[in-house]
Amino acid sequence: MNPSVTRLTDHISTICEQLNEHVDSFTEVNDLIALKKELADKVARFSADEQRLSIGIMGQVKAGKSSFINALLFDGQPILPEAATPKTANLTRITYGEQPRLEVEFYEPHEWQEIEALSAGAGNHPQAKVARELVRLANDNEIDVFAELQKGDRKEFCTEDITGLLGLLNDYTGENGRYTALVKMTHLYLPDHALQGYEVVDTPGMNDPIESRTQKTRDYMSQCDVVFFLSRSSQFLDQPDMELLSQQLPGKGVKRMVLVAGQFDSAILDDGHDQDSLTATTDNLKTRLSRGAATKIHKMAAQREQIHPESAVILRQMTQPIFASTFAHGYANWSREKWTTTMLHVHGELVELARQNWNDYAFTDEDWQHIGNFQALLNAYDLARQDRKTLLQEQQDSIVPGVRQQLQERLRRLLDAVENRHRQLHKGDIRKLQDQQSACETRIRHLERILGQRIDETLHQAKHSSKKLLHEIQGSIGQYAQLNTRSGSKTEERYHTVSFHLFKPSTWFGGKTYTETVVINYEYLSPTDAIEQLRHYARSCTFEIEQGFNRLIDPDALKLSLRKTLINEIDTQSENFDPDQFRSMLINSLERLTIPVLTLDAGDMTQLISRNFKGEIKDRDAIESLRETLNQALHDVFTKLADCFRNAAGDLYQQLEQLRNSLGEKLTADIKRELDQLRQDFTNKQEQLDRYQHLIEQLTFAQREIV
Repeated sequence: MNPSVTRLTDHISTICEQLNEHVDSFTEVNDLIALKKELADKVARFSADEQRLSIGIMGQVKAGKSSFINALLFDGQPILPEAATPKTANLTRITYGEQPRLEVEFYEPHEWQEIEALSAGAGNHPQAKVARELVRLANDNEIDVFAELQKGDRKEFCTEDITGLLGLLNDYTGENGRYTALVKMTHLYLPDHALQGYEVVDTPGMNDPIESRTQKTRDYMSQCDVVFFLSRSSQFLDQPDMELLSQQLPGKGVKRMVLVAGQFDSAILDDGHDQDSLTATTDNLKTRLSRGAATKIHKMAAQREQIHPESAVILRQMTQPIFASTFAHGYANWSREKWTTTMLHVHGELVELARQNWNDYAFTDEDWQHIGNFQALLNAYDLARQDRKTLLQEQQDSIVPGVRQQLQERLRRLLDAVENRHRQLHKGDIRKLQDQQSACETRIRHLERILGQRIDETLHQAKHSSKKLLHEIQGSIGQYAQLNTRSGSKTEERYHTVSFHLFKPSTWFGGKTYTETVVINYEYLSPTDAIEQLRHYARSCTFEIEQGFNRLIDPDALKLSLRKTLINEIDTQSENFDPDQFRSMLINSLERLTIPVLTLDAGDMTQLISRNFKGEIKDRDAIESLRETLNQALHDVFTKLADCFRNAAGDLYQQLEQLRNSLGEKLTADIKRELDQLRQDFTNKQEQLDRYQHLIEQLTFAQREIV
């Protein structure tokens, strides 16, 4: 913990311990105790869990994500199970736990209905293919799907060792596991100390048929400190890769993204036969693949620029891939006994390639390190860790000034109250105080009317501002209703036959058929873009309304206005009223006023789109329907949030009206409570004077210590 935070925490704790005996005498002591809890809550945010480095892994199934994580973080130990085929991949979080534990979250019944509807449809897009695989897997295992899903959406399993956990993983996440098709996401807790300080988020390596899980994936990615996007070098950034990146990359929030051309050893095997050395092979691959990556990434960034500028910036930062090989890293750093069967096979092929094509060349450990290139990956990882450390330090540093200011203010209010009581006790008598109370209560009725006018003015301004705010937010819907078309291409084989010609004897006995491959370019709309637009609007709308609501009534400004009005009024002395007697008490009463803060939840409005549109929308009528559906969904979001805003604003106005109506009663009660305490103090006047004098000295010293 930051030393400044520690010192401030200790200082407040010491003050609260010293003031504990005065809790019943001064309500201001409770404000200081509350500050201690507020600081403790802020400090709790920087617990070990909050300081975990979150690592996201994106990439298709079979891109080598599990072996990549095992090599990067766990020195090649098989901590993470190998990924299954596309039909079984799910969103997985891996963190440290005291004992092996698996938490499984299943699809909800309505989500499985979506999967079945997709499976039964005629679509041939990736989500439909995945849906058919899931339904087939459930049928193969003879599962009564809805009976299973009715049992609950979560299960938790604890085992004595990792071996027992692996058996469960096979049932719930394995390629042919009995319940694999029903699993939406998993959380794996492993008692391996190498995991302490980390959280690994492994995304589904496929185009997900369920939009809610796609959004969950985006949410996790936006919270990660570093995201590695893995693509196989031999099929680098192919169309499925680009579709996956487009679907899973959130519109904002990603801090650092690293493009990894993984399984570089396989690309060397493919390309090495046409080159005369290892250096020529790797140089050619890196040049060719980097050029292709830059073109594809810049194109995607340009498509996202207008609506999601943050993600466009992140994309442009990942145009230079890191070429890496988990196998080569293992060849250089692990004993041969740790090599898997596949590693041994690939090693043999590489050695044979070098012998036959590169003049009996023999790989060195330096070659393997160069091909593995894990130092570049570790550098990216270390940068993310340093960013995280810097961010946490900045957040911790920001705690101190605000809490210190609050401590000064609350100590000042308590000191004012103690000095006022000491003064009253020293120079006053109980009969005079009672007369002052009557005069003060009479004056309070006048103060109540004046302060009520200030509250009414605030209410009037707030109601006017709320109407203006909603009008402006509704007007921004048009911006989010715009959908940009994407460009796609497909290949078709066309056949044509050359028929009989009189002067060509070769055609006299039949024509000849020729095949021609044609590339067809087309434009389409993506439902994913529409969903992202809708979510972006919901986030923006929520933020604007919450901020606007909190600006309707500025608690500090309202208190300042009431305080100035109060001081002006009570400084007007009369024959029967001395303002010094009750000024600090009345001001402190106003300082304790609380104004509510609005928090909204837009809910999930995307189902209107995700249930009706999948894949590439190319048909003109379908394109128009998608645009209309998006526009309707945007209006639905606004209507829901606007209703929440109006209801909350109504509650706020009601609270302010109640405050206006009860203000005099509250002030009178505070004065009565103070007078009752003074009556008790007069029974033992000197002892109480000494006690309050000692408290004044303590508070004065505490104020100096803050500085």
